[in-house]
Amino acid sequence: MRFLGLQPRAAYAKSAPPFHETGRNYQERPNLVGRLEGTGRGRVMLNAHVDTAPITDPQAWTHPPYGAIVEGDRLYGRGALDDKAGIAMMMLLAEVFQEIEHAPELLFASVIEDEDSGNGSLACMEAGFWTDHAIVLDGTWPFRAIDSHLGQLWLHFEVPGVAAPSCSWARAVNPIDLAFQKIAGLRAWVDEQNRRMPQWLEIANPFFLSIGEFHSGSWAGSVPERAQVSLQMGFPPPWTPESIAAVAREHLGDFRIGALCTPPHTQRPNRPAELLRAQVDRLRAGEMEFRIQAVTGHCDLRNLRKQDGSLAEACLYGPGGGANPHVADEYYLMSHFVPVAQNVASALLELIRS
Repeated sequence: MRFLGLQPRAAYAKSAPPFHETGRNYQERPNLVGRLEGTGRGRVMLNAHVDTAPITDPQAWTHPPYGAIVEGDRLYGRGALDDKAGIAMMMLLAEVFQEIEHAPELLFASVIEDEDSGNGSLACMEAGFWTDHAIVLDGTWPFRAIDSHLGQLWLHFEVPGVAAPSCSWARAVNPIDLAFQKIAGLRAWVDEQNRRMPQWLEIANPFFLSIGEFHSGSWAGSVPERAQVSLQMGFPPPWTPESIAAVAREHLGDFRIGALCTPPHTQRPNRPAELLRAQVDRLRAGEMEFRIQAVTGHCDLRNLRKQDGSLAEACLYGPGGGANPHVADEYYLMSHFVPVAQNVASALLELIRS
């Protein structure tokens, strides 16, 4: 950012409201916001994130997770798609827009914790880097923009048991069995909600439950003392993290809410998304239908705000396609980089002119 003359400034999250509590230290984890001064009205932001999903099993990768191996059109590595390609595209566009006249002020935000809390983008807003319009460069293909997503909640809970040697299992209480009984009850509730509400926007079966971590015991010779479980729930409106947590507590008992805790988000109509559709239809006529849609995941759209505190008009688009974010052999399709950057630049120019 300094090389491009963007005069980057740091914005730090905090461990107090309005930030979501994560238990993390933010003192050495800045968000950076670069700026191109404008002569027009308002502000426009490009946003991309530097955090990545963890490496859970390096042996599952056929390419080194931090090797940045290029094989044909694919760039392999953790974060290649989600979201280092977005950071690179944002810097390219910052260079391109250096010479644009009569533009509004342009902000370029490199943020942390998109993968869970959203505290990075929120820190930018709290530091005064509000925006009227935004495009989040993260995790979409060239012919798709995202304007809506499900609510999400991470839950961490522990189930106590009564330990015993495996050969004396009859006098034990197995916490693994108890944990799965609790999860089965909550999953039955999820299934019932999907029967009642089988569709939200473009998403079929919009309620979900996914077990991400399960830890119990150390060998097969004994019934363990406890089981520890982490799971993620997704849900549409009108449900909120608070109302989902209340239902989960009925089935699971006590738990701790994790770093991911976000309500559902939707914003239609959406000017940046519509401008992207118009420009892609013009530049890529006849290639593929452009879709604006909701997704089952989440992103930072919910935290992007105008100066008056209302939601900025924003969508998620780019940096292009690939596969396997969050799991082994993540890769980005490098042939998408230039055409997607062209699409974003064209949409920004139309936004500036209007």
